[in-house]
Amino acid sequence: MPHALLLRVTPVHFGSWLTAHQAASEARRSYGITDGPLYRDVADPNIALVHLDVEDIDKALAWFGSDAFRVASQGVGVRQRRLWVAEERS
Repeated sequence: MPHALLLRVTPVHFGSWLTAHQAASEARRSYGITDGPLYRDVADPNIALVHLDVEDIDKALAWFGSDAFRVASQGVGVRQRRLWVAEERS
């Protein structure tokens, strides 16, 4: 069953975070994560809501504890990262 990960990310510097996020797209795919849309908060454009599509939720969540995630996040300050799991129902 398809799932989505929704992340609310508050980076220290949006431009640097976005560059790192986009550069890690291929690495996320190896965890079964497909990039979806990315939205910026109207009240605070430094905050992003990221939608990621996943098939295997456990494999996708492993991305956030992986060495690849740590490498992708190096040097990119994030003040807050909140994550929600959504499940598609028919």
